[in-house]
Amino acid sequence: MKTEAATIRDVARGANLSVASVSRALNGHVNVHPDTRARVVAVATAMGYVPNAAARSLSTARSNTIGVVLPDFHGEFFSEIMRGMDRVASVRGYQLLLSNMHADNEMAAHAIHAMRGRVDGLVVMAPQLSAADLAATLPWGLPAVLVNTSDGTGHHTLRIDNARGAAEIVAHLLETGRRNIVHISGAGDNIDGRERRAGFCAAMAALAPQLSFRVVEGDFQDTAGERIVQGLLDEKQPFDAIFAGNDMMALGAMRALRRAPSCHFLQK
Repeated sequence: MKTEAATIRDVARGANLSVASVSRALNGHVNVHPDTRARVVAVATAMGYVPNAAARSLSTARSNTIGVVLPDFHGEFFSEIMRGMDRVASVRGYQLLLSNMHADNEMAAHAIHAMRGRVDGLVVMAPQLSAADLAATLPWGLPAVLVNTSDGTGHHTLRIDNARGAAEIVAHLLETGRRNIVHISGAGDNIDGRERRAGFCAAMAALAPQLSFRVVEGDFQDTAGERIVQGLLDEKQPFDAIFAGNDMMALGAMRALRRAPSCHFLQK
């Protein structure tokens, strides 16, 4: 009784065909007769044959895998991005190979280099990398889509209009009567952080030039939002609204506010 996994040679013998013909049938080549393809699939199924992904990749020069490099996997924002990409990729027969750079330039370069030869294309979100660093890091000839990442590399890009989003937040806060707004920004070397801060400052200058405001730099982590707001509370700095640069810092800010025994000194 055969206990080893069936190979493509076993399928070829069972179907009375050459290994090359079986390979073409299993890989979907158009020059294979439908009856031949059906016979090969039937024999392969009966034998429990599972194609060797590495061998198939060598023969087709494709891995059917898309590399995804993100700053982090934690939080609703990144999980939703990954869920959307996985849903679309799986429908088209692709798998995702994920890598986390932890918003670190050296780790970003390592994560991107590690994808070379393993994926058919890349999706890269590296908002902290400059265009020059990114151009030097991306594997030559490998298709890539850049998400919220510096332009200038010649690749397709998907960008969020950070400045407009910040301006709409400022307009909303002013319309609801807020007059002493604190912006907890992302890091200065992060393109999202820079654009959201610039959009906030420009909107305040345009919509309420008579009002003062504060910008305190964070790092997109919840601990930064918590620490910054706790500092404002401890110093009894007046504010009546907080615009956090991302959801995680907003959650941290809310934790600090909920702990405060009294906020009577906050400006109304």
